[in-house]
Formats: sequence, structure tokens, C-alpha cells
Amino acid sequence: MLTIVTLPADIVTLAEAKAHLRVTGALDDALISGFIKAATQRLDGRDGFLGRALGTQTWKLTLDQFLPTISIPLPPCQSITEIKFVDPVGDLQTMQSIDYQVSGLGGSEPAIIRPAFGKTWPSTMRIAEVISITFVAGYGLTASVPEPIRNAILMHVGHLYEHRESVTLGTGFITETPHGYRDAITDYRQWAF
Repeated sequence: MLTIVTLPADIVTLAEAKAHLRVTGALDDALISGFIKAATQRLDGRDGFLGRALGTQTWKLTLDQFLPTISIPLPPCQSITEIKFVDPVGDLQTMQSIDYQVSGLGGSEPAIIRPAFGKTWPSTMRIAEVISITFVAGYGLTASVPEPIRNAILMHVGHLYEHRESVTLGTGFITETPHGYRDAITDYRQWAF
């Protein structure tokens, strides 16, 4: 399971979005700020289209057991804050950082955690979610987020600002707006199997 601990700052500032939209007044600031958050959430984090962390954010990954190699989702991973586990007698333990090795920090692919040379993973109690790994992910400073991603957020904000309804009425036709109502809620749909 993957849960967020600390939310990131906005990738695009209100001032940048207003410049992109050519808006000079403050009347729509709250509306534009909401559009920035919506456009960013469509791309960022566990539920975002990109499957990566954009701004600096902290996550907790829980596992049922230690695997030979543990892949940390949401690249780029900046650091591993801690690895905790429940030992066979039920006590919560924190691993020392010298007991594991992390590779791929800051890379475009998921970071990997392995036992350090000559070490093995510790024994754990056989229960669900016995291991928790807290990690910091994201590009760091907002300016470090790749420009194509920042531009995509600005484009989406512009689209939302221009098309505030889910459909457009024309002469004799109704057109659903791209990135409209259905697109905004599709990821949250509960599927029945």
C-alpha cells in the first residue's frame, strides 16, 4: 500500500498561471488556484497519469514481506527516510541505514533497495503490512520539474479556465468538452467485477 505523508507544493505558481492566461486582476485567483491543483493532480503522485512525484513529497510504502529487491515507486526518489518492521516477537524495529543499500536515487526510474553487502533482510512477524518504508520523492525545487510537465499543467489550467462547463452548446449540436466532467472523475470510478 502506498500512502502520502506530506503533500507537495504547487508545481506552477498562481502568478505563472495568470501570466499564461493573460489575467491581470485578482477576481479569479481562487478559481485559477483550484485549476492548478486539479491539473497537477491529474499528473502527479500515485493516482496521476505520469506515475511519478513532481514536487517534493513524502510517502509511506507498506509491504507484507521483504523482497530480494524492493522497488520504490514514484520516481525520482530523493531519499529513504526510514525502514521500520515488526520483528517475530511483535516489536517495532527501525533498520539502520548501514544494513541496506539504495541505488537509483534521483533517477528517472524507480529506486531500488537491497540488503547491504554481506547482510540479509531481518526476520519479521507474519502479518500484513509488517514493513513500512518512508521515502521522499519528487524533482526537488519547483524549477527542477521538467518544462514539458510544467507546460502541460499550464495548458490544462488554460483549458479548464476557458471551458468551465462539461459540454459546449453549438448551433444544433452539443459537444462534450475534452478534459471535462468524465475525464475528471474517471480515475475515481469503482469498477464491479
